[in-house]
Amino acid sequence: MQITYLEHKDIDKVKWNDCIDQAQNSLLYAHSYYLSCMSHHWDAIVLGDYEAVMPVTWKTKWGIRYIYQPAFIQQGGIFFKKDIDQQIVALFIEEIMKRFRFAEFTLNYATPLANSIPGIQIQQRNNYILDLNRSYEELYENYDPSFTKSLRRTKKFNMLYIDSSNYQKIIELYKNLYSQRLPYISQKSYIQFQLICRRLVHDGKVIVRHARNSENKLLASVILLREGNRLYNMISCITNDGKRVEANYFLYDRILNEFSNSNLVFDFEGSDVEGIASFYKKFNPQNQPYPFIKYNQLPALVKLFKR
Repeated sequence: MQITYLEHKDIDKVKWNDCIDQAQNSLLYAHSYYLSCMSHHWDAIVLGDYEAVMPVTWKTKWGIRYIYQPAFIQQGGIFFKKDIDQQIVALFIEEIMKRFRFAEFTLNYATPLANSIPGIQIQQRNNYILDLNRSYEELYENYDPSFTKSLRRTKKFNMLYIDSSNYQKIIELYKNLYSQRLPYISQKSYIQFQLICRRLVHDGKVIVRHARNSENKLLASVILLREGNRLYNMISCITNDGKRVEANYFLYDRILNEFSNSNLVFDFEGSDVEGIASFYKKFNPQNQPYPFIKYNQLPALVKLFKR
């Protein structure tokens, strides 16, 4: 089959979204509305008649076009209706390297990538998932003992598990709490993500849950996006008061209780940050790693432009 590079204006969005919907490895981030909202620009590489597709998200700096990974898009890469092999992946990568001299981007967990490719750095990133097609009792039995110990301790604080629709407030809280730690997420990206939530909330695909104390003071919050059989843990934040009472233990346990016995997979959305990864591992999840790719073929005089 033929590989074709398409500029954004030439992409057939109906065929694109049909491919994403039917893909074996379909992910929320690959839908055209999501890419258009979160990316500065995106083009596409297409196999045949949209049998497999790959978004190409790019920016320009100093007149140089380069591939980057947009905020709130954890995984990109090739999405395919039928199995592809390493040779097909290599064709997609070659097409990118012909057109862009610098790139930093992720592929998705299902991409059959060779262990090494000349001129390219490949790093495996961690992403933890948990199958919720089990009873809450079974999920609880698989928790790490240190987690269940913390859960027992939280009972004395009489925390409340609250359903909410106010995603705007939680996005703002997340920004205020973590913007210094996450400088790569721009103000514009937060606004764009809010637009994503605004679109999805009408379809019941935005799930906001809080942990509050008995005086109704906010302790911890999450925003989950639901697409297909996945719950994406997009935003999670905890206040200083929440940390003191381990409110995140309470909150995530209640979420898993709520969505147990479903056909859903809980996607923790990471993480390679040691403290966050340590917390997620306490649920005994499966690690579903995905590749991060980087290469730099710029002339020596401009190689520093992305340092």
